[in-house]
Amino acid sequence: MFTIVIGVYLTSLSLPLTSGFSAQVLNDQDKTVLVFGGNGFIGSATTERLLAKNYSVVLINRGNWYWDTADTIRPRVIHWKCDRMQSLQRCTGLQDYIWNEHKTMLFDAVIDFSAYHAFEINEALNMLHGRIKRYIYISSDSVYDVCNKTHAGLTREQDAVRPCESKDRELYKQKDDYGNRKLECEEELHTMFNREGGVPYVTLRLPDVIGPRDNTYRWWIYQLWVKLADYIDKPLSVPKRFWNQPISFVYSNDVADVILDVINAGSEIDNQAFNLALDETPTLRQFLHSLMDILDTDDIDIEMDESQDAFHLFPSVRSGPLDVTKAKSLLDWKPTSWIDILDANVAFYENAMKQKHFVDARKDVIRTIQQYLTRTPSKVVRGLLDKYNIALKDRHEEL
Repeated sequence: MFTIVIGVYLTSLSLPLTSGFSAQVLNDQDKTVLVFGGNGFIGSATTERLLAKNYSVVLINRGNWYWDTADTIRPRVIHWKCDRMQSLQRCTGLQDYIWNEHKTMLFDAVIDFSAYHAFEINEALNMLHGRIKRYIYISSDSVYDVCNKTHAGLTREQDAVRPCESKDRELYKQKDDYGNRKLECEEELHTMFNREGGVPYVTLRLPDVIGPRDNTYRWWIYQLWVKLADYIDKPLSVPKRFWNQPISFVYSNDVADVILDVINAGSEIDNQAFNLALDETPTLRQFLHSLMDILDTDDIDIEMDESQDAFHLFPSVRSGPLDVTKAKSLLDWKPTSWIDILDANVAFYENAMKQKHFVDARKDVIRTIQQYLTRTPSKVVRGLLDKYNIALKDRHEEL
């Protein structure tokens, strides 16, 4: 199986734990939200919207500030550095802040972008017992890949049913450990709610997320693959199994907007899961042709890659596109159009090639292309000079 690790989307590094700092004073008249994560892709978009609405925001993460979030978000929030994989119980400064310094604080919502294990949900709910109005968990459509979908239509929320037989459950788990763990997190939310004083929750199941400041770099890699095709050894390709496969995407800014709506919604949405996705479901080939059109490149032949380890970044699941009827009915879900997202995303990543404050992200993307898509990194260096007027000091600088 071909494996590529891009960005830092699913890392679980161990970091030293430190006490936090207060970048602003909490105003009791404002809504207060605690965010696990909040410095990554969807998290930063959500945090920016919370701040724009004058929410007081407490961020709990490992202190990695992606893209320009060290400047745009960090100075405006209360931040505590904590590695949940080492247990929240070790974050003594955070616990003292919540239970001593602000022991009467009631969080209007907890937004959880970073839980990948059930014990992380359990610890968060136990630590914040009696202090939360609603828990919003950001899940994934990967949960359906460990479930027993019994029809060929769009995947609905009720399709998240594990197989009855334990051997089948174990088989699905082995095939998709990530999907299994995300579903375990959802199950833990349900279990904890049914205990005395349980917290109402809302789960948002997301397909492949696209938008600006994506720290998985998937869109940006495809965009550069199209733009620099003449300088990259590997032909533009799509795996055979995805040749005609429609894909569900969701726009990060749309997700951030609906999260704010969920914070203030009535109890009719509580203890439910919602699929969020665009109305359009392009194939990977259609996506690549759209990039060619907007980038105004010559038409590039797309090869069918029949190998088992064929390179691809979309789609990330096997269960197919999502049904969003429920979200439209109860969350007033109105996703941005595919063409508007294409225009905005291409413009953002083209501009990012020249932005000085995006230099680290740009280096990561170029390094990935040189490592996985070409045998001659120096050709990529020439392409960057020809297409973007970016001159690297040394041909191996980005490796």
